[in-house]
Amino acid sequence: MPIESKHVRLNQAVDVIHLRFGGHALAAVDRLPAVSAWPSGVGAIDRLTGIDGLPRGRVCVISGQGSCGKTSLGLAMLARATREFGTAIAVDPGRSFDPWALMEFRPDLRALTVVRPPAGDTDAVGEAAVALAKAGAGFLLLSLPARVAAAAEPWLPLLAAAAERSEALVVALVEEAPRALAHASSLSLAVERLTWKLERGELVGLRARVTCVKNKVSLPGRMAEVEINYPLGAGLYPESGLGEVERTWLETGEQESAVV
Repeated sequence: MPIESKHVRLNQAVDVIHLRFGGHALAAVDRLPAVSAWPSGVGAIDRLTGIDGLPRGRVCVISGQGSCGKTSLGLAMLARATREFGTAIAVDPGRSFDPWALMEFRPDLRALTVVRPPAGDTDAVGEAAVALAKAGAGFLLLSLPARVAAAAEPWLPLLAAAAERSEALVVALVEEAPRALAHASSLSLAVERLTWKLERGELVGLRARVTCVKNKVSLPGRMAEVEINYPLGAGLYPESGLGEVERTWLETGEQESAVV
């Protein structure tokens, strides 16, 4: 078939999609509307997105198996959000939020709210998230257990619409994104642990690969490696542990290290 005929058929198919579903249903990347970006503070992650930060007004997903580093990245973003937004909220239906882990990233606790819906009530999780996004919460971190993520389909479109109207930034942490969550997200990052970091027989951190598996605001497919370093002695000496975290986070430069 001649190339010209293929282009004609392709354009006709695009016209049909636009007619049935609207002009935003399908668009060339270079014609996408501009999206406001929020720098997360992790340079390697920001570069993956193609817009130098996470897209505001969108739902972002960070997925990965346990002990891969996704929670560390989420907490680092949450702590930064408390310093830059008027309100940052962690929605914690699984009761897994660890304030001591968050403290390693120097949050402004005056701007942080932790919401814990009733255990087992998946609808309450969605209602809380949608209401907070509508109310103008600057940053929402959703830590979703598998059972909650699997039951999120009814309220995900409402959450995405509320975030778009208020320009709230929503980040969902899951082990594996179900189809509905993957569809609702504009940005999806997959985290995979590559290796543990050992020094003198002690576990001091891990190295992980982050892959942009979905991107509605730029091109997907970019990959980066990050180092997540554990603060030695933080459990016994919180003050010295926090000081070490601050130095490690700020001074690593191109190593793109986060610390838990």
